[in-house]
Amino acid sequence: MTEHVLTPIDGSDEAFAALSYSCSMFPDANHVAIHVINPTMKRYEGHGYDAGWLTEAQREAEEYHETAREIAQQYDVTVAESVTEQGDPAREIVNYSAEQGIEHIVMGSVGRSSLGNLVVGSVAKTVTRRTPTSVTVVRNVETPEVDPPHDILVAIDGSEQAYGALEYALSALPSATVSVLYVVEPSLELPISHAEAKASEDTAEGAENDADAVLETAQRRADEHDRTIDTASRRGKPSRMILEHVAEHDFDHLVVGHSGQSGWQKILLGSVAETMVFRSPVPVTVVR
Repeated sequence: MTEHVLTPIDGSDEAFAALSYSCSMFPDANHVAIHVINPTMKRYEGHGYDAGWLTEAQREAEEYHETAREIAQQYDVTVAESVTEQGDPAREIVNYSAEQGIEHIVMGSVGRSSLGNLVVGSVAKTVTRRTPTSVTVVRNVETPEVDPPHDILVAIDGSEQAYGALEYALSALPSATVSVLYVVEPSLELPISHAEAKASEDTAEGAENDADAVLETAQRRADEHDRTIDTASRRGKPSRMILEHVAEHDFDHLVVGHSGQSGWQKILLGSVAETMVFRSPVPVTVVR
């Protein structure tokens, strides 16, 4: 069970929606809300802010935390700690997570820019890249009624980290239906594991055998958790096929490994995970 969850809040509706999703997804966890005061925010400069900007920023922070506590109460969840830090938001979130033993971060896919406008992904991307913690990036979630994930897709590539993402979904979200997708990329149709897949002179046949081996391994992992999963494979560019599969089958949550070795090869799964953070139409969890 996930015990310590961190949700960054910046005053945006997206951040508070992420908190709602976090409370719904992890109702039994200890929840921490963190707000980072960024001294470079332009809206703290100029008339009325040059002398007392920090006082104003701290007042805003407390308002955000009060809203966070009210939101959590709607889910019968208590915010165990309300934290305010000062500095670069992504750096402070990553540092706090590492220092305090946070197990999971849930955050909005967009946040406020230095001008107070909403921007896509810069903090979410940096946190996902740098934190040692699994991260859920939330988008297209509307409050006040937020349900936990019901239909989850786990994209796997045959690496242990991808299987770890599957096991995370099976253990952390026991009430959800879990499906698995393996994508055969045409330019990389080679066996992922020569120990698991039979060699074949025919590349396409080898790739098909490889897909069968990967999905069979996924099924065994599910059996170890006494869970039933659906499995599927597709051919094409991994990021595109994953997004299409999510849309076609109405999944409401996506889980991927942060990086792997793979038929998508070495660093490519990292780029696939990053693409999902930016483009997934549903909340996405990137598992470390």
